[in-house]
Amino acid sequence: MPALRKSRSSVEDDVRAELELIRANVAGVRGSLAATIDGLVVAHDLPDVEPTQLAALAAATFSLASRATLLTGCGNFREAVSRGSDGYLAVYAAGDRAIVAVMGTSSLNVGMLQYRAREFIERVAAYAAQIGGRQATTRPAAGPKTARPAAKAAPDHDPAVAVDRPATVPALPRRPPGSAGAR
Repeated sequence: MPALRKSRSSVEDDVRAELELIRANVAGVRGSLAATIDGLVVAHDLPDVEPTQLAALAAATFSLASRATLLTGCGNFREAVSRGSDGYLAVYAAGDRAIVAVMGTSSLNVGMLQYRAREFIERVAAYAAQIGGRQATTRPAAGPKTARPAAKAAPDHDPAVAVDRPATVPALPRRPPGSAGAR
């Protein structure tokens, strides 16, 4: 088991080094964090923020933005940027298992961040392939039929999809292939 711990520590160290490079190479970056898509911290370079809270917010941002891009036909989620009165928060997909959140000051050059972050995000995604955890496409098996009566589900509703969705997000009906836009 010690070899497994060393391997995991090595991945965390490699990811942390990439996060430190983002701050060193892009003016205005305050810190960054890598997490699983479930919101578990992998590594961080955050001097003044609680990493577990930011990981949870980044995972929620990823989840909501992913749903929005798919629903609107924009494809798979790549990034989301929020601008506040005192700075920026950018969340990037790093492969299908991880996300990277970058916090910036109000003087952050977002264009430069978008340009420079791509190379760092690609390397984090490569490291993320070594991180254990659930993949974005994995869904838990549906429970027994008695736990969710079929009469309560919409006719075009897939209960296996709803199991993975937080209770606060309403289920969207699934359309059969080839019926997009047709009613």
